[in-house]
Order: sequence, then C-alpha cells, then structure tokens
Amino acid sequence: MKHFFKFYIPLIFFIFLLFNSGLSGSDANATIQGQITDTGTKEPLPSVNVMVVHTNIGVATDINGHYCLTNISPGRIHLVASMIGYKKKNKTITLEPEQNISVNFELESTILEMGAVVVTGTATPHLIEDMPVRTEVIPRKLIERKQAANLAEALSFHTGIRVENNCQNCNFSQVRILGMDGKYSQILIDGDPVVSSLAGVYGLEHFPDEMIDQIEIVKGGGSSLYGGGAVAGVINMITRRPMSNQVRIKYLGHSTNGKFDQHVGAVAETVNKTGSSGAYVFGSFRKRNPIDQNMDGYSELGELNNESMGFKWYYKPLENSELLTAFHRIHEERRGGNKFKLPVHEAEIAEWIEHWRSGGTLRWKHRPNPLFDYRLYYSFSEENRKSYYGGLDSNSPEDRLNALSFYGRAENPLHITGFQTNYQLSGQLLTAGLQYTYDKIRDETAAETAYHLDEVYRNTGLFLQDNLHFGPNEEIEFVLGVRFDKHSELTNWIISPRINMKFDIEKDFILRCAYTTGFKPPQTYDEDLHLCGIEGDQRIIRNAPDLKEEKSYTLSAGFEYRGYLNRIPAMASITVFRTRLNDSFTEQFVSKTGSIEKWERLNSEGAEVKGVELDMGIRPIPEIELRGGFTCQISRYDSPHEDFHTKDFLRTPDLTANLRFNASPSNRIDCYILGNYIGNAYVPHEVIVKEREEPELRLERSDRFFHIDIGIIYRLPLNNGLNSKVSLGIKNITNAFQKDLDQGPDRDPAYVYGPARPRTLYFGLETAF
Repeated sequence: MKHFFKFYIPLIFFIFLLFNSGLSGSDANATIQGQITDTGTKEPLPSVNVMVVHTNIGVATDINGHYCLTNISPGRIHLVASMIGYKKKNKTITLEPEQNISVNFELESTILEMGAVVVTGTATPHLIEDMPVRTEVIPRKLIERKQAANLAEALSFHTGIRVENNCQNCNFSQVRILGMDGKYSQILIDGDPVVSSLAGVYGLEHFPDEMIDQIEIVKGGGSSLYGGGAVAGVINMITRRPMSNQVRIKYLGHSTNGKFDQHVGAVAETVNKTGSSGAYVFGSFRKRNPIDQNMDGYSELGELNNESMGFKWYYKPLENSELLTAFHRIHEERRGGNKFKLPVHEAEIAEWIEHWRSGGTLRWKHRPNPLFDYRLYYSFSEENRKSYYGGLDSNSPEDRLNALSFYGRAENPLHITGFQTNYQLSGQLLTAGLQYTYDKIRDETAAETAYHLDEVYRNTGLFLQDNLHFGPNEEIEFVLGVRFDKHSELTNWIISPRINMKFDIEKDFILRCAYTTGFKPPQTYDEDLHLCGIEGDQRIIRNAPDLKEEKSYTLSAGFEYRGYLNRIPAMASITVFRTRLNDSFTEQFVSKTGSIEKWERLNSEGAEVKGVELDMGIRPIPEIELRGGFTCQISRYDSPHEDFHTKDFLRTPDLTANLRFNASPSNRIDCYILGNYIGNAYVPHEVIVKEREEPELRLERSDRFFHIDIGIIYRLPLNNGLNSKVSLGIKNITNAFQKDLDQGPDRDPAYVYGPARPRTLYFGLETAF
C-alpha cells in the first residue's frame, strides 16, 4: 500500500490547487431546463442526453423527460439533445447572467446506433456523430435482440469484431479487433482497465448482460489514453446506471442437441424524486450442460455454472458533483473433457477451472464552474482461481498419483488509481490525467514448478490531450494527445502520441483521419495462464529473457454519412486502415520434457495489418431497419513463422462480414435476423504421433462459415404497471460448425475454429414492474 500513498499525496495536493482555481469562476451563471418528448407519440423520453456543444457539460432526462442544466456561462449557447435510436436536435440560445430559461425538444426516431453519447475515444462525452475519434457502439436494445447472456455474446455480429473459442475443453475465448489476437485488445469497465491477464482468459463470459448498458469500441492504437495493451483497439463495457424505479426478472434457456444452457437474471433500480441519489442491484445464475458435438465422449462445449451479483450507487451532495461506487462478485466453475461424474483427476482429459472475482470502483467527480471539472477514482479487481489441466494416462498407481500434480491455484489482485481534469479554454478542451496500476500475478500447480509464476507489474502513466475546433462553423476538429508510461519491466519511458482529425464537409458528411500508437510491455498475458492439455501433456508459454516491448503505429482514414435520404434515415461509412507492428510477439516451440511442452514468446521482425472496412444501414420505413458491413484485410508477418513456414497471421481470415435485419410491424412485435460470415484462415494443428516424443505441427486451412440467427420478441398486453415479453428463435440455423474436430484423448483441443455453438433453440421470458 505504500505505493498508493506515494501516489495520492501529490495527487490530492494537485487537485486542491485545481479546485481552488476552478472556484474563481463567475457567480452569475444561468440555468437551462425543459422537457423532451417523442415527435410521433408526444410521450416524454427518459435518458435523453442534453449537452452544451464542445464542452463537458451535460445531463440526462429523468423518467418524465425533464432535464436541468445549472452553472452555465452567460452568452451564446449551442444545445444538442440526443438519444440512441433518435435523430439529434440542435438549438442555439443566448443566456443572460442569472437567467433561468426553458428549452423543450421533440425527437424523431431513426437508425438504432444514432444518438448515442460515447466517452471512450477521448475520455470526455461526445455525441457519436460528433466524436472526433471514430467510435462504434453496441446499444442495450441490440444486446437484447442478440439474446446475449454475457459480454462475449454481446460483441457478436459487429463489423471488424470477432469472438472466437480457442479450446475444445475449457472454451477459453478471445476477442479479435480487425483480426489481431485478443492480447492486442484492451478491455475496459467504465473506462478503467481492470480486466487483468488472469481475468482475460475467461473474462469475456464472466460478465453477465445484467451488468451491461452499452459497449463502446474504438479501433486502432489507444495507448495514448489507456496505456499498454491498446494496440488493436479498446472495448469499453459501460455498466448500467439507475434511471427509474422498477424491477426486471429474466429467464433465457438454450437447447443444443438436447443439452440445456439456462440463464436467470434479476435487476432492481431506484432513483429518488430529486434525482440526487439512485441505486441499482443485479443478480444472475447460469448453468450449461456439457455438449459433445462429434459424439467421441469428449466435450466441445464444457459444463459451466456461473453466479454473479453486484450493485451501483450514486449520490450528488453538491451541485454538479457526484460520488459513485460500484461492486460486483462473480463465481464461475467450468469443466471440459470427459467423465464428468468422476473427480477431474480420474478423467482421461479434464480442464477444470473455478473462479472467484471481486471488482469495484469508487469515484468522485465535480464541476466547480462551467470551464473546469475533475474526477478522482480508485478501481480494483481481485481474481482467484483453482484449476486442473491434465489427465489420467492409465490406471497404474504411478499415473494415478501423477494425475494429482495437475491441480493449481492462481491469484491476481489489480489496483488502479488516478485522476483526470478537463479545462475549457476558448474553443479548446484541455484534458490531463495521471494513473497508477499495480498488478500482481501468482500462479502455481501442486507439483510441477515449471508452471509457476510470481510476478508484480507496476505502471505509472501521465496523459495530456487537447481537443481543438477551427473554422467559421467549427467544422474542423483536432484531438492531439500523448501519454508517457513507465512500466516496471522496462528501463525507459514509453511515449505514445496520437492525432485525430474530423472535418464536417457539409451537413451529414464527415471525414475522419487518425494516427495512433500502441504498445505492449513484456509481461504475462492471458494465454500464458491457460494450459492446454494434449493426451495428458501440458503446453505452456513463457517470455524469452530478452523480450522487448511491442509497438504499433496505425494510420486510418474514413468517410461517413449519417443523415436522411428523402426522409429515410441512412448511414454509410468506409474506413481504410494500416497498422505496423514493430518487434511483434510470436510463439515458438522449444522442447518437450516429460509431460511439459514448452513454447516461448519472442520478438519477430515485425508485422503489418492493412485493409478496408465498410458499414451501411438504412431504415426505409419506420418498421424496418437493415444494417450490414464487411472487413477485408491482409495480415502478414515480415518473415515466415519458424514452425509453420507462413507469413500469414494464424487463425485470422482475410474477409469477415455481418448482416442485421429487424422488423417491428407493431409496438408489440420485434422480428430480427442476424448473419455472420467468417472466411478461410490458417489454423495450427498439433497431431500426436505414436512413438514420437514431439507432436507433428501442421498448418490447416479452415472452412468458410455463414452463421445465421433468427428470432422474435413479443410484448404481452398486461396492465397495472406489469410489462412482460416473450422471445424465441434459433441460433446458428445453418448449423455452421467445424466438421474436422479432433477426437479422443489424443485430440488437440486448440484445433478449433469457426462459430462457437452449433444449431441451438432458445426461449426467453422477461417481466418488469
């Protein structure tokens, strides 16, 4: 804890100086209030964001559509009201000192993702259409249409994003942004990088959908804001916030080949009459039976049990201030292999993992005057894991004793603390912040010391950012940023600059360009904490002694249209990108000793990823919306992989695409079709050869897949404040699933690709009151 005290003393002193300087603002500030309604129904709209353009000032409407902005500087003010699924509305007003003015809005519905307010690209709130850093959003309504049970499923069917299963036994998964490995993606929770290396192994399935409000995605290097790890991009899971007084209970059941996967969740939220305090609590339970798709006696989808609970509470003791705290506790047990009714050490193959995760945050934010705001925060996660990666070769006393040595235990406490300030200065928004991270990993097994890890990583990051506007109508916007990181595994400071530009060519037409950077320090990553078993043998990955940090440099440019074609809402965007990786990480087979197969992470000469991404959407009539997109890319190392003799990125298709169709013939019925195309890729394959010590390494060419989900949601006509909806459908109706799976105890569990689940029926019921 001494490291936190060293950090907090100068932090508190610095904030004290800023706070006192901020209080010197004008005392003659004005107030804006009003109500926002739907143009068609005239009903009030809750959760609408009302913001002062090019500032950090904003508020959301309450359950009755009312809002109130206080402490606003007098003068000419540009207001914007926006909400997901609605066209933004702008109004310009002139405020006199101490004036209290009423400004009402009526909003018109449009394409689903329009109108969202996002923060990930700049760490300050922007309307998604106006964000200078291209940011994509997966809203809550779309997550519900996908019938997603967790974060991994919520990320599906999105252009340039692919979640893949990397192990037949334990179903270790990772998310790829623009084809790059999961270790290149930074996962955030409410803007904080608290998904640690250990949590990253299975964490995508840990977080239930009851936690998630929306997901924000920024592609390309993000280390200038978020430090090491943000090479391919950033995924920010925004957790739910209490907005009303209600309780919701949900059941979601899946059936795959007669095996059930059931999820039950409940949430309750409450907000006081003045909106100065609110609380939100959730709980969920999930149970999945093991699924053996190829009927060889070994699971393709393992047994899973997950229980989660948590809360969020906020209180506003002062005007334009907020104290917020949140906490979650997750317990999950999963097992893959065979002989599920026996103890894991009596199975031929077993991968068993039991996790306990605790995480939370405490943050204070305050805007003393219209020009200045700041926030202090502390976030943590505590990940504990018991595991078994191994198997029983035979029933001999020696082998039965040896099977007990594959039990393990891991601990991973992670603490992050810091502050951020924003200052408005004549057309500029200046942002500065300081962040300290403490990450400890301890991983060991019962008998084999070759697996053991005991590492502590510390990182101090300082970031600066300037958001500038130019032109007679402020149609040109730049974001200039840089972050300085000192990582405990590196001697020198790492400097990560970036520059983003947005040019409003004319109404609804936007040009964006960016140069961004990222880096990854030489530390333990998620795949190092996943031991993949083959015939009872164990594959481990460790860093080479002279491993250097990996750096990325990304150039991107995109043209975007978001508007109306003869009153028909439409959007289209095309983005070209090129990422250069220097000293890129790669894995090389080293040796096999007994049951230990050792691989080593080392630096290659470099690599490059380049391509084009297209996204389109249209809503020809209010009841129908169509969205689609594709990513075409080339991902190559500078020199061939030593073991597989190819320059291609492994497990990375050059072409992926998605399609979403939604029809709502009435306010009670919602029908949808979701499609996903995965192109060919090169997949590594280890084959056990009898009477040979080392496995044969093969490079296979995967099949192409077209995965389609269909479903319907029906809202029941109930009364007295009781609302219910029923959902049913089929996931992967085409049954697009890998056909050349390995079989038996000699199988390579890492030889798995394509959709994670075969054809599955589902049924859901949700009630709110």
